[in-house]
Amino acid sequence: MQQCFMFLDWGDGWTAVNDHVNDVAALDGFSIQWGSDAIDTQPDPSVMSFTLRDRTGWLTGRALTLAGARVLVQISEQPTWGMLRTDMGAWSAQRMRLDAMHQAYTPGVPSSASSTATTLFDGLIQNGGEVRPHGAGWLLELSASSRMTLWKRLQKQGPTSSDARFTGLHWVGSADARLAELNRRAVSAHAPRANTSGLDTSASPAPYKTDDYPSQLDLLHRTFAHSGMFPLWYEYPDRDSSRLDYMPFGAPVTIGIDAHGRLTVTDWMHETLDGLDASCIITDDDQALTIPEPVTQFVVQGKAAKASDGVLDFDQHDTEITAGGMLPDNLTATQSSITVESDAVAADESDGVWGRAGGTVWQPGADEKAAFARLLVTMDRRLRPETIVFDSLKLDPATHSRFYITASSGPFIIQGATASRLAGDDGTPAAGGAWASIGGTLTYQWEQGRPRLRNEVTIWPLPTGTTHMVKWGDMGAWPVTWATAALTLAELSLIDTYQQPTTQEETE
Repeated sequence: MQQCFMFLDWGDGWTAVNDHVNDVAALDGFSIQWGSDAIDTQPDPSVMSFTLRDRTGWLTGRALTLAGARVLVQISEQPTWGMLRTDMGAWSAQRMRLDAMHQAYTPGVPSSASSTATTLFDGLIQNGGEVRPHGAGWLLELSASSRMTLWKRLQKQGPTSSDARFTGLHWVGSADARLAELNRRAVSAHAPRANTSGLDTSASPAPYKTDDYPSQLDLLHRTFAHSGMFPLWYEYPDRDSSRLDYMPFGAPVTIGIDAHGRLTVTDWMHETLDGLDASCIITDDDQALTIPEPVTQFVVQGKAAKASDGVLDFDQHDTEITAGGMLPDNLTATQSSITVESDAVAADESDGVWGRAGGTVWQPGADEKAAFARLLVTMDRRLRPETIVFDSLKLDPATHSRFYITASSGPFIIQGATASRLAGDDGTPAAGGAWASIGGTLTYQWEQGRPRLRNEVTIWPLPTGTTHMVKWGDMGAWPVTWATAALTLAELSLIDTYQQPTTQEETE
């Protein structure tokens, strides 16, 4: 059975905090708050509360020096055949499927952060905490923030320009130059780098007055807040490091089905991911669904460039983007907006000073308007489960590790849910389609001698699209029979591709 291991670094390398028989304290459990509740709020750094059992008092006596120490939480790797031990017994004694054999394996306690394990959290221990006697030893109650918090703390003056038009302004420069400087400073502060691959950097960001010091995290958000991809930024841990990366909640995904009748989802990077069976997910007993409040428009709160005596200044300028008639009239009767704060310059009222200084003006094109409209329709036309829990006793972390990290899981689709039988007035599933986790609470605890991970998450609907108008003939030689296809006709309308059977030729 996979287990969670914790490592601390005071500056001289990783120290394992795992083994209950060693002098160094052992991990008893943790809870991590991560992400956001909705796309109108960017995620804050994840916060972990955790408990260490200290048998000897060695670590408790050093509790005052723990603040700022690096902390890493990993889940043990899926074992290979060669890692299975003789004390597990003979093959004839096993009473489990081969694909579940790894669950009978108990990993050894690692002495250092493993390059093959899955990292769930990478952070820094915060100030404060509590210690108290427990039996013959001590319990330490501590907390840590993910290293994204360093991006919130970095609020120094940005690059300036000798050009008189930028007098009194900083964070002057193109989006590419801004990102390069943000990452340079992040590396200098031992913070994770940001990955912006795939995002458009052509819009010119407005600089700031020199008495306004936004955090690096806000600068990253505002550089791309106008994008129809609607990126939300998370810290993705990887081995003994991490990166800031985005989940594009506005990027459409496509849904396919394999030759066994299992739904798949293909993301914006053209990676195809397996669907989840509803039986592997925990919901509340009532299987309750939330009816979302309709959102009728996005308001991109950008900037207007102005000038006085040839010196640039910037005011707020709002750009409203609606669903463009794609929503029923009754859903647009009462206006409700999602507002995002952007540094994109959306209007030039400077008599050409901004343009002569190399600045451009962003206005949403047809593709971006379509992306925002598609996102509005997706949010307003999907019922959402109130409770979704990924539990290691039902959904194996060895094969589904992306559902246990403290960042968005990326796209997934659920097959076989009771609510999949519901169809909207447009003929599409009312509670089906593609989803991604957006935030939640990850907990770890030992229960009856077994380690247990639970990630109680908020999921968010993702827009879906088809690459072409699907016809019956597109099924080709899809081998699944109607009698065995666990699909409704409404779900069938979402499928873009049908996997065709493959033949294996014998070779002499």
